[in-house]
Amino acid sequence: MSNWGDDESWGESPSQNEEFYAGAPSNGNGSQSSDSGFVPDAAAVLIAETAVAEAQHLFNVAEDKLSAAEDALADAEDEVGVAEVKAADYEADDGKLPWQRAAATRDVAKRKRAQRRAEKAVGKAQAAVADARAALNDAAENLRAALVTPAPPESDDQPLYYGSVDEFFREYLRLAYRRPINGRARVWAADWWNYDEAVIRLEALWRSWEELRQDASTGMSVWWRDHADHHMAVLMDPDGPFAAADANNEANQSRKGDPLPYTAPPEGLFRDVRLPDEPVELNDAG
Repeated sequence: MSNWGDDESWGESPSQNEEFYAGAPSNGNGSQSSDSGFVPDAAAVLIAETAVAEAQHLFNVAEDKLSAAEDALADAEDEVGVAEVKAADYEADDGKLPWQRAAATRDVAKRKRAQRRAEKAVGKAQAAVADARAALNDAAENLRAALVTPAPPESDDQPLYYGSVDEFFREYLRLAYRRPINGRARVWAADWWNYDEAVIRLEALWRSWEELRQDASTGMSVWWRDHADHHMAVLMDPDGPFAAADANNEANQSRKGDPLPYTAPPEGLFRDVRLPDEPVELNDAG
């Protein structure tokens, strides 16, 4: 397993680092070679890249939290040192009253308890970084595998990659199309499935993605330009489909780099269309 998280030369996504694609058949300039006849599954590569970007984001967040925890521990250690010096000075000062010495001793104990809590926080943050690094390494390996896996043969009836608009939005679109949502310049509703126009537009994005992903050359570029950018701009417009959503609700907001807000729809609202229809049981009339 590679140490993806340890390599500071990588950008936010492996797609920014041409050397990452060295394992795929290439014509020498980083793109896949048509001479060899090898064409990777563009949709699988894009999904893997999205997963890496998400894992990289979570790794960066974990590292930031570890840095903050380490700073807090350093501050706690300094405070213990100051309190200990003060307590020692009070013990040596005959002019200090017993209650003052006792208070200084209690302050040392208080600071040490805070230091122990800070040490535990650092330990948890270190574990979170390790987990995030492992997840990032796994995502990177999956991307490497996608780059050397040929696209499936063309056919008139390609199976759907996602089984519903909910799965498409949950597993792909909200992770790939990240924008800060503050309720002013852009809006969103975590319960997007309660807004008819939003459902129709997201369904259109899903179906067009399923169709265009089969074009390994320009399909994804066309999808982003002609479909995603158009519909997402309308969906995020403050006067658009989500205009009635509570913009002040934190559930409907996202910070820079975070996935779009999401709340799972009621069970059964979006059936997995890849599965066969369930038989309908008819009751015999009495």
